[in-house]
Amino acid sequence: MPDEAGGEAGFVLVAVLAVVVLFVAVSASFAVKARLHLLQAANRQDAARLQAVVDGAALFAADALRPAATTGATGGQVLDGAGPAMAVTTAEAPPRPPPPALPLPVDGTPVDCPVGAGARLVVSVSDQGGLVDLNGAPAAMLAAIFAAAGLDGLAAGRLAEEIVDFRDPDDAPTGTGIGEAAAYAARGLAWGPRNAPFADVEEIGQLPSAAEAWRVRALLTVNNPRAAVDLTAMNRRARALLPAEADGEPSLSRWLAQSPRLDFAVETQLFRADGSLGAGRRALVSFRDGAGGAVRVLRWSRLPPLGDEVTTGATGDAGEGFCAALSAALGEVQAK
Repeated sequence: MPDEAGGEAGFVLVAVLAVVVLFVAVSASFAVKARLHLLQAANRQDAARLQAVVDGAALFAADALRPAATTGATGGQVLDGAGPAMAVTTAEAPPRPPPPALPLPVDGTPVDCPVGAGARLVVSVSDQGGLVDLNGAPAAMLAAIFAAAGLDGLAAGRLAEEIVDFRDPDDAPTGTGIGEAAAYAARGLAWGPRNAPFADVEEIGQLPSAAEAWRVRALLTVNNPRAAVDLTAMNRRARALLPAEADGEPSLSRWLAQSPRLDFAVETQLFRADGSLGAGRRALVSFRDGAGGAVRVLRWSRLPPLGDEVTTGATGDAGEGFCAALSAALGEVQAK
C-alpha cells in the first residue's frame, strides 16, 4: 500500500508539473504574440507618420512652384504662362522674356534637405513642359524626337504612327498599310489600340513597338497638352537621351518653345539617419485650371526607392532657401 500511495503521489506531481510547463509555454506564446502585435502597430503608425511627412513636403514643394501673377493688357491679373498653348517663336512674335527663377530646379535634379535628427528629405521636380506629350504631339514631332534620341528613321516613324493610331478614335492607320487592329493581330498581340487618349505613359507597353517605346520612355508624358517641348526644362535623364546640340537641329527647332510652367511631377523621399528609405511619394500637380493659381493634384502614387542618380543630389544655392523654409514648416522630423 505505501508503495502504491507513493506511486500515485509521484504521478500527480508529474502531471502538475506538465500542466505548469504547458501553462508557462502558452503564456509565453501569448506574450510573444502580444509583443509582435504592439511592434506591428507601432511600425504601421510610424509608416503612416512618415508618409504624412513626405505628402506634406510634396504639397509644400508644389506650392513653391506657383506661377507668378502678371498684369495683362486689360489690367487684370493673369497667371504667367496660363494662356493658350505656346506657338513657335517667329519674327512677328518676339521671344517671351525668361520666366522668373523658381526656388527649385525643374529638371529632376534632387534637392537634399536635412530635417533634423539625421533625417533628410530629397525633393526633385520635373517640369512636364520639358517632355513630349503622347496626346499633344503630332506624328512628325514624335518621329523627329525619337530619331534624335537614337532610334533609326524607320523605327522612329513607325513608333510615332503607332502612338497616333493608339490615341485616335478610328481604325484607319496613320501611314499606309492594314487597319490598326489588324496590325496588332499581325504582331501576335491579343489586344488592339485604345482609340482614345493615353491615360498614362505606361500604356506605351501596349504598342506593337513597345521595346522601342521603352527606350524613349523618359522623354514622354501625358501632362504637356501642346505640340511643343522646352529642352531647357527637360528632365536631365530625358535630356541625356538627346544630343547636346539638339536645340540647333533643324528637325527639332520647329517644335521647341518655352514651357508654360504649369504642370509638374514632384517626387519626395524621406531617408532615416541610417540611410534607409522611410517613405516616398510622387505627385502630378497642375496650375492650369486652378482658380487664382491654386494647385491641383492630378495623381498621387507611392514612390519606390530610386537609383543613386536621383537620391544623391547636392542642395546647392538653387534649393537652399527652399530647404530652410521646408525645415521651418515641418519642424524636426523623427525618422527612426
